[in-house]
Amino acid sequence: MKPIELDKLDLLTLTILVNLYEHKSATHVSRMLDIPASKISRCLHTARLIFGDDLFIRRKYGLVPNDYAGKIYPIAKEIVDCAKHFNRVNSAEQLHHRYFELTFPGMIAHAYPIALMHAIKVHNKNIHINVSSWSNHSLETLTNDPHGIVMCCCKDPDEIRFFDQNLQVEVLATLNRQYLLSCKKHPILKQEISLETIANYPFINTFIGVQAPILNPFQEYCQSHKLTLNTEMTITSISSLFEYLSDCNSLAITPYKAVYDMLDDDSGIHACQLSEVECERLFQVVEPLKLVMVTYPTADNEESIWLKKKIRELTLELV
Repeated sequence: MKPIELDKLDLLTLTILVNLYEHKSATHVSRMLDIPASKISRCLHTARLIFGDDLFIRRKYGLVPNDYAGKIYPIAKEIVDCAKHFNRVNSAEQLHHRYFELTFPGMIAHAYPIALMHAIKVHNKNIHINVSSWSNHSLETLTNDPHGIVMCCCKDPDEIRFFDQNLQVEVLATLNRQYLLSCKKHPILKQEISLETIANYPFINTFIGVQAPILNPFQEYCQSHKLTLNTEMTITSISSLFEYLSDCNSLAITPYKAVYDMLDDDSGIHACQLSEVECERLFQVVEPLKLVMVTYPTADNEESIWLKKKIRELTLELV
């Protein structure tokens, strides 16, 4: 391989290489560094000529660094980090924009953004968030954007780590409270509500797992007790669920207090918390699902630390 022409290698190109390696998205790096996409492309082209290597392979979900990029990354990272010390000489830390891609389970994807945006405004944080609902591709998206934050449900955090060992998984809540949702004229409301009487009606699943729809605790309970349960479909959007339940005999169960709290007289939906006795019967048989926050441990900065702290606080109120 030809010698590297160091006189043609500038700090901006190294900074772009480091960020492309860490974030695997030219669009994200352009936005984060506030540099036009065309400039990112030119610097990457220059780097390829200087090092005599492609460095990155374009894939469907972004730019994937090759083995050679992995070799030069730690050297470039050290140079870029050292250069940052110049900015700390007799200068205060400047405010800068931070963009975060946040993912929440569909049933609570409405509640967190409202509370987070209010907190960002109150605390005068220069943070921008984009929120999406959990899907089977959410973890894959996170591996291409280490500054993202994903919240999802799972039975065991190892399910997430099995997908990618680099992911950091923090259990925020054990979902051991259950709320029954139905239309306001549902016949079950005139009966004693138990796990057995719920199983007599069509059921809507509201969970999606790491890779596929998962059995929620109630479905597992019915299986273990050989109760026949007619699961009609899986609906994870809160608006779609409410619309469907408002005029049918189907039932749904959610562990989220935020869903219970948002219902009013005009919603057409009735919600009630299952009794402690029924929840105890349920969780003597099956493990409750866990709400986890998934991040990259290397993505910590002042803004992300604050954002994760706020998500932990909000979870105590919303779940």
